Amino acid sequence: MPNETLRYYATDKEIFDVLASSRQRVSETALLDMARSRGIFYSPRDSRDTLASNISLLPHDHDSLKEILGKSENPNRAEKVTSITLNAKISPETIKAVVKSFSENAPSDEKVVAQSESPDKYRVQVKYTELDYAKTRLLQRRNREADIRFIIEDNKTTIRLPANPKAREIAALLKSGLDASQKTEIPAETIDISDLSTDERTLFFTNLISTMDGYELRDVMNVKVQIGSASKSPPLEDEEKNGEEQEDAAITQTMLSVVEDVALHGKALLVSAEYQLLKDKGFFITSITWKAQQTKSPFNIVEYDAGFEEPEEGRGFRYNVRGLYRNRDGEFTKTMQALSAAHKEEIFPIIERTALRVLEALRKKADIPQQGGEQQ
Repeated sequence: MPNETLRYYATDKEIFDVLASSRQRVSETALLDMARSRGIFYSPRDSRDTLASNISLLPHDHDSLKEILGKSENPNRAEKVTSITLNAKISPETIKAVVKSFSENAPSDEKVVAQSESPDKYRVQVKYTELDYAKTRLLQRRNREADIRFIIEDNKTTIRLPANPKAREIAALLKSGLDASQKTEIPAETIDISDLSTDERTLFFTNLISTMDGYELRDVMNVKVQIGSASKSPPLEDEEKNGEEQEDAAITQTMLSVVEDVALHGKALLVSAEYQLLKDKGFFITSITWKAQQTKSPFNIVEYDAGFEEPEEGRGFRYNVRGLYRNRDGEFTKTMQALSAAHKEEIFPIIERTALRVLEALRKKADIPQQGGEQQ
């Protein structure tokens, strides 16, 4: 591992940059509390920049710098996940051997921890450091962890991993090791809609959210749409329209011809006039956030989101379970509650199975069995 103490050599300017840039997480109140813990009382009327400047000039040791960096981190950072389906049953022993070889050849700044959670589940945790030169120097280097899971089933093995480049790189190396152990390239399937038309891409999302086993669609709150390449040129105007209608249509079409992606926020978005207008003009869904209610006890409402890392290409499917609203005798909690990692691991397979089923049906032009209900 690299020398971590090098990270904590900081000038007052670098400390100021951290405090000033983390506006949402390091509020004025937090800055006043930080000074008060040292027996220093600043005026609550002081500006944020003044408070940050004054605190940055104080002596800071290893622990105080670590505290500042901890405050600047987002505690609710929920990274989306993705999955790779291997069309073969891989034994835990084979996975263990491949992971061991990977660990022995891992770079010095990576730490690999692996464990068997059950006869059909194997977990690999890779701790590494991430550099982001777009951030101020003290925030450029952060400790990260790639939590990769192997789920073994009768005729397939699912690799579930964080949807980021580093985790994908690690998964690719592990996949190569598995191929070598089997002396053949194991067929792998990812959720990729690059071959679908714009209408089919929208159908992928609408069918995904409405046909999840054990859930009934309740609402759609956020939708991101993007214009299809074939729809970027404005069509000819209808000569039968009167002058005012032609002018309105021209303004709308001019606006849509220069806008390539749009984000909508609200309720019941898929039936909203705004979304229908965009859909008619050739926009297709690239990301969606929705709520669905369990069809069996305890009948909680769960909030999800799903989308593509490369929206125009339709590649890099990623998803997450944002939280749930608990059912309390027919009334739901007003605030969304976070889910444990174990609870999420129970729900992720439902999203994966539904997405693969929908994608297969769209490619076969087949009807998709409706598991859920209509949006309300």
